[in-house]
Amino acid sequence: MFSSPFFRELRRAFPNAHIVNMVGSLTYPIMQNCPYVDEVWLFNKSESWATMKKIKAEGFDLAFLATGNLRSALMVYLAGVPNRVGYDNDGTGPLLTVQMHQEFHSRYRPENMFDYLRAIGITPQGVFDREVWVSDEDKTYAKSWFESNTAGQKIFAFNPFSTDPKRRWTDSGWKETLTQIIARGIKPVMLVGKNEVEQGKQLLDAWGLPDIDVQSHSVTQTAAILSYVDFVVGPDSGFIHMTLAVSKPHVIGLFNVVPPISCFPVHDSRHIAIIEDTLDCCPCYLYKAKDVCPNELKCMTSLKAEKVLAAIDSLA
Repeated sequence: MFSSPFFRELRRAFPNAHIVNMVGSLTYPIMQNCPYVDEVWLFNKSESWATMKKIKAEGFDLAFLATGNLRSALMVYLAGVPNRVGYDNDGTGPLLTVQMHQEFHSRYRPENMFDYLRAIGITPQGVFDREVWVSDEDKTYAKSWFESNTAGQKIFAFNPFSTDPKRRWTDSGWKETLTQIIARGIKPVMLVGKNEVEQGKQLLDAWGLPDIDVQSHSVTQTAAILSYVDFVVGPDSGFIHMTLAVSKPHVIGLFNVVPPISCFPVHDSRHIAIIEDTLDCCPCYLYKAKDVCPNELKCMTSLKAEKVLAAIDSLA
């Protein structure tokens, strides 16, 4: 989602170029519908050598290394791509022809992506608005979902999960928020990945709210469904970032590890980022899942439902 403004500007700068985007399995379904690229390659780490040979056979002139990892830099280097642009981190510097240096958390991440274009002399002319691309089939699916899931109610979608456990909110916070949402006549729906359905049901049972729907759809179907949702709440996760690329929902993001300015459109009054920045340790930048919080996650345990509900009320 963060790269969508980059691809939009890249196509504007090179209208006749053949642009290929190589992505992992999570991003692949979304990128297949991107109007700014000609091909999307699915990357598998176990096939790095074969991928390198494929890159070499294509004879690319330029490679942007958005991931900034050593494996990607080494592949395009060995493939003989003459121009290789990326951030100098993880030991990639000697493998790049154009090296960039940037503190990733100090500004909005889509702006960091524009640095790739600036590095080769292109001045981006667009804005940082993100895009998410869905098919006509996804739109039809979402319309049917909306017609069967609402009876004139506003819809509150949420996903309590994150790949990093430190970023998850408390059970008590979710329980109180959902209880109040229901009392206000708003319909809550938990939208999760297919591997999170059972865990989601267990959480709702533990919160005493077993009647809330737990649903799983494909990534692109979920993106289309979100265009019918009124409010979305969740911790810093892929779900929140995908939602921010959809035009309709008001988004309330719950942050603690990284500052919202790095990945949340704090300039957009339709959305609110909540972070307990009165704590000296917040944000902590312990962004690896294996990192351990030394302060018992006070950033999340001190975040009360009242603050989230007040944010929802201000956007209603």
